[in-house]
Amino acid sequence: MNWRGKLNKYLASAYKNWIISKRNIFTVFELFFWPMISLLSIGLLTRFLKVDEGMGSFLLVGAIALTILQVAQIDVAYVLLFDMWSKSIKNTFIAPVHSYHLVFGALLFGILRGSVVFLILVVVSRYLFGFNFLAGGPVPVIIFLAGVFATAAVIGIAVCISILTFGQKADVAAWSLSGLILLFSGIYYPIDVLPASLQVVARAIPLTYFLEYYRSVFIPEPHNLAVGALLAAFYLIAGLILFDRAIERARRTGIMLRLSE
Repeated sequence: MNWRGKLNKYLASAYKNWIISKRNIFTVFELFFWPMISLLSIGLLTRFLKVDEGMGSFLLVGAIALTILQVAQIDVAYVLLFDMWSKSIKNTFIAPVHSYHLVFGALLFGILRGSVVFLILVVVSRYLFGFNFLAGGPVPVIIFLAGVFATAAVIGIAVCISILTFGQKADVAAWSLSGLILLFSGIYYPIDVLPASLQVVARAIPLTYFLEYYRSVFIPEPHNLAVGALLAAFYLIAGLILFDRAIERARRTGIMLRLSE
C-alpha cells in the first residue's frame, strides 16, 4: 500500500471525530466553557489566597495541563465511545485498520482541539492573571504539550480497552481516569505531600515528570524529563498491543456483536 493509503487510514479516524463533534453542541462546552471555568476558578483562587508569583504559576500550569489532558483524551476515547453509544462498534472494525490507525488519527484531532484550548487559556491567563505561559520559549512548551498529549493518548487507549473488555459499563472510565491523574500526578500540589506508597504511583505516571519539567521554567527545581518520555513511550506501545489483543478477544467472545446492532 502506498503512503497515501496509509495516511488516509489515520485521517479517517480524525475525520470521523470531526464530523461527529461539529454536530454536537456540547463540543462548544468542551472547547470554551469548561476550560474557562477551570482556569478562572484556579486563577481567582490564587488572587484570594494572595499567593506569590511562583505558587501562582504552579497552580495555573496544573490547571491548563489538566484541561488540555481532558480535551485530548476524550477524543481518543471517542474512537469507541461514539460507536458504543450508537451500537455500531462492529462497523469500525470491518475496515482494514489497526489500533494505531484509530488511536493516532483520533489523537491528531485531539491535538488540534487541545491546541486551540491551550491558546485560549494562554491568552486569558496572561491578560487576567499576568501569567506568561510562554516565558520559557517555544521549546519547553512543545515538550510539555507533547507529554500531555502522550498521557492523553494512554488514557484514551485504556478507555477503549475497557469498553471492549467490560462493555457499556466501562464508559465511566472516560471521565474517572483523568480524575485519578489529577489526584496522583501533582496537578495542584507537589507529589511530595502524598503518602510514600502513593508517591510510587505518581512516579509511574508520565505527566508527573512533564509537569515538573515545565514548572522548572518558573520555579527552578530538578526534574527527570527523560524518565517521563520513556514511560510515555512504553505505555503507548504497551497500550496499542493490549488494544489489538482486546479487539481480537472481543471478536472471539462476542462482546463486539453485543455492543452493536
